[in-house]
Amino acid sequence: MRHCALLLLFCCSCAPTLTHEGGQVAVYDAKGPDAKMPDGCRLIEAKPPVTMTEFEIMGQHDPYRVVRNEVAAAGGNSLLVRKRVVRSRQSLDCPAASPITDCPGQSGALFEVTFESYSCPK
Repeated sequence: MRHCALLLLFCCSCAPTLTHEGGQVAVYDAKGPDAKMPDGCRLIEAKPPVTMTEFEIMGQHDPYRVVRNEVAAAGGNSLLVRKRVVRSRQSLDCPAASPITDCPGQSGALFEVTFESYSCPK
């Protein structure tokens, strides 16, 4: 029993946390492939696309906390998230109208996600 408590403590302490600076980074979801940031925003970096599941994006409180920390460390204050569906939901037990969090054991759709960091006037 004591080993289980130590294992639980170890696993919980490994989760990446949002730094104070990362907490100052605003997150914007791109509405369409041609979405742009407002005038005056300067692109710092566009990361290569990564693959994320619908559950990874919608099933946690702050799915982009690691990237927000990276944006802040690079001198940015805004994060634009571009998502493209690679594969839609495959389960008939979990219709698209249902939130993925209501579908236990399902990861949902698969997305290609690109992160763009910006420095924008405040």
